[in-house]
Amino acid sequence: MSDHKPDTPEALEEALAAAFETDPWINRHHSPIRVSVEGDRVILEGRVEHVAAIRRALALAEQLAAPHRAVEDRLRRRPIEPMGDRELRDEAVNAFTGEPVFAGYTLRTHTGDKTETIHDGGPDGGRILVAIEDPGTITLTGSVGSLSHRRLAEALMWWIRGCETVDNCLEIDPPEEDSDDEINDAVRIVLEKDPMVHADLLRIGTAAGIVHLDGTVATEEEKRFAVLDCFSVPGVYDVLDRLQVNR
Repeated sequence: MSDHKPDTPEALEEALAAAFETDPWINRHHSPIRVSVEGDRVILEGRVEHVAAIRRALALAEQLAAPHRAVEDRLRRRPIEPMGDRELRDEAVNAFTGEPVFAGYTLRTHTGDKTETIHDGGPDGGRILVAIEDPGTITLTGSVGSLSHRRLAEALMWWIRGCETVDNCLEIDPPEEDSDDEINDAVRIVLEKDPMVHADLLRIGTAAGIVHLDGTVATEEEKRFAVLDCFSVPGVYDVLDRLQVNR
């Protein structure tokens, strides 16, 4: 992409449309993305096929809009299986209670006007509040013990078939310095958690938020799962897919 920054709203909208058109993860004909420029904000709206399209659209917008305009994310994934608020809440609870990493956490939920405590981890553990306030939207607040835990929590939510968007507001306690190594560790953990992926056959490297994915997979479906797993990790802006299908 050129280093030239569009200097008018019209030029920026045109440049983004062109960038979206050529990105392999954004299918604008199947999932149109609307771009509007309002003052110092670039707003992206629309329903897309998967989390990869969201990550790529945001990354391209930030590249072209920075440093003078902020990017506002209103993109949503088209749900694989539409769910009501209560069903979405139950799926989120199952994801957290089924993950050993969060066994010592206090887990609470908020749906409609009802707040429930699912598990009390005591005063010394982490805490997660799962809120379902808009259809398809999962908001995570509270605190977790590491950047990897924060990233894993978001990836687990993206795996829920009815999830359309994740608002990850989890804090890190104690604070940690982020880096490509931290992203790489989280990607490795997420791939190892996915039963559809043989993570031991994959090689992962991360530079500037771009994941380099090498190795062999059994099927095209496994390849797709592995790449989308990488994109489900916040902080990943692109995936260089060099996976080979072992036919």
